[in-house]
Amino acid sequence: MKNILKSTVFALSLLAAAAVATTSCSDSLYDTQQFQGGVCVNVFGPCPVARGGELRFIGSGLDQVNAVEIPGCASITDIQRVSSEEIRVTVPQTAMEGKVVLRYSGGTITTKTPIRYSEPVSVDELTPASIKPGDILEIKGEYLNLMSEVCFSFLEGRDSVNVFADDFIAHERNVIKVVVPEEAVSGIVTVSDAAEIPQMIKSKKEIAVVLPAVDKPVDLTNAVPGSTVTVKGTDFDLVRSVVMPNGSEVDFSYDADNSAISFVLPADVIDGAIVAMPASGVKVAIANIGVVVPTELTATPSDGIRPGDEIAVKGVNMDQVASVTIPNAGEVALTYTSATEIRFAYPAMGQSGDAVLNLFSGKQATVALTTAKPEVQAFEPATVSAAAEFKMVGRNLDLVSQVTFNGGITVDVTPSSATELTMTADPNAQSGALTLTMANGETVTTPALTIQAPECCFITNVLTENLIAGELMEAEVVNGNKLTNVLVNAKACQFIINGSRLLINLPADCGGKSTVTLVSSNGSIDYQYEIIGSTHQSIVVWDEPVDFGNWNGNVVRVYKEQLEGVPAGAQMVFHLAAYDYTQIQVNNANWSQYTILESADIVETLTFDLTADVLNDALNTSDGWSTTAFIMQGKGTVVNKVTIEYDLK
Repeated sequence: MKNILKSTVFALSLLAAAAVATTSCSDSLYDTQQFQGGVCVNVFGPCPVARGGELRFIGSGLDQVNAVEIPGCASITDIQRVSSEEIRVTVPQTAMEGKVVLRYSGGTITTKTPIRYSEPVSVDELTPASIKPGDILEIKGEYLNLMSEVCFSFLEGRDSVNVFADDFIAHERNVIKVVVPEEAVSGIVTVSDAAEIPQMIKSKKEIAVVLPAVDKPVDLTNAVPGSTVTVKGTDFDLVRSVVMPNGSEVDFSYDADNSAISFVLPADVIDGAIVAMPASGVKVAIANIGVVVPTELTATPSDGIRPGDEIAVKGVNMDQVASVTIPNAGEVALTYTSATEIRFAYPAMGQSGDAVLNLFSGKQATVALTTAKPEVQAFEPATVSAAAEFKMVGRNLDLVSQVTFNGGITVDVTPSSATELTMTADPNAQSGALTLTMANGETVTTPALTIQAPECCFITNVLTENLIAGELMEAEVVNGNKLTNVLVNAKACQFIINGSRLLINLPADCGGKSTVTLVSSNGSIDYQYEIIGSTHQSIVVWDEPVDFGNWNGNVVRVYKEQLEGVPAGAQMVFHLAAYDYTQIQVNNANWSQYTILESADIVETLTFDLTADVLNDALNTSDGWSTTAFIMQGKGTVVNKVTIEYDLK
């Protein structure tokens, strides 16, 4: 039975009858506040209560009660804890009148009013002991004429199953007759007077509610989706739904003459038990399924596969395949499907390995596929100078996207032919095997390539630690007498060559990944370098607009990790949209004030100097819960952004 009242409403209504139900709390003082906190009883009932009936206590912290003592009875520890505000116990048949004691680990509570008892309503017999929903249950006992509700057992999580007096077939002192609802399940039967604190008497024995049944679940090994399944059994007129192993329901038909149900296996059926469910929600297994998988698989082609090739996979039960998953490429749609064959286009990023056939049932099967690989048969010339052009001759070379020289230098390539690949040897490449990387990520290794030092001017070592725009780059070179020009990002720049030392005046406007080209009388070489674009650094540490209002509590925070590498002497710059007399209070993480920046004029920025002392204090002060270094608040402005700015030295 689900007839639980909200504790607050329930307690208020009963406190109105305090002469009957007023109880005491652990502090021994009466307080009109309904729930006082701690462990407290506000009301108990019903009173009078039937021996064998249920006694309820309402209050606070009652889930801490570990024993209830009723006069004439042993200590009751079998307590139903509904919530922290309500507990229930069953009153023993030996119970006597007197005050009730509740014990918990912190003390005891004694009710102010004694417990009293009503006429001994009883449930003595349930007939029949096994019953089908829709049939009449006879309840025999004493004073049943005082009861107005019969409550059947039900599955947890489902609605309660109650029959009220208006629907009783018979209602007398010694007997109640009711029709068993469809939703009832096997278990005890409870009669109740349906009062605000109801008197509830439970049967001593359970009834067995009949369910649909089969002698043995049907074996559906190698079942095929789309096929019709018929299951015979008993009491199949009670079936209200048929549920597949994945939890989905399917339509079914009932044959009363043969006591059978029939249904069609859906396309997404998986292995497991198929269950029939009556209105009560009890699951009865009627079949066990093992879904078919494709067998006798062969793929054409199975090796030497190139992107875009059509792959045909033949076998048995191929119409159960929904899609194919290719290594490194993911799921691929089918272009053709029949009972014996599927086809699909091999994706550009597909790699060698097991192609997975994904079935509608969720099962899988695999077939091995191998991609075509680049093959280098010769180098032309066999010995090449660094920075010089050479050719690879072979097969499937159009699949190559990168070439890695011995020594780890990788170069992107765009082949124009499956049989030839022409490229330039990196100036710093070493002799040895090349690694060819395909567009799909697979790699192959070539025979060794012999690489000689370049004949034009080339760099052997960069001496400048940090390359900065507008400053000098110094490097060691070979064949410096052949150098005619130096380009940075294709623009000529000033340089000085002195034997094996080369000084390059890096342009002020270069920065980031830049190309430095050494132009010689007999060729040129490109190098990629990361160049620092400017000596001035501006680091954004806050970029969410915050309106300080009039010290309205909005704050801006700068964190310790944002100050990494910031030198003493840097400035914290507040970028403002001021609208009034502006003040910005700058504090450390514990709100210890460094300064208040202010301006009576409508300004766009205010700055705060980050001295060595300030940085040291901000980085070493903790609020105990975050990495905050600075916290700012103020008035009269919106702070749009905060930057930390300094010049590299």
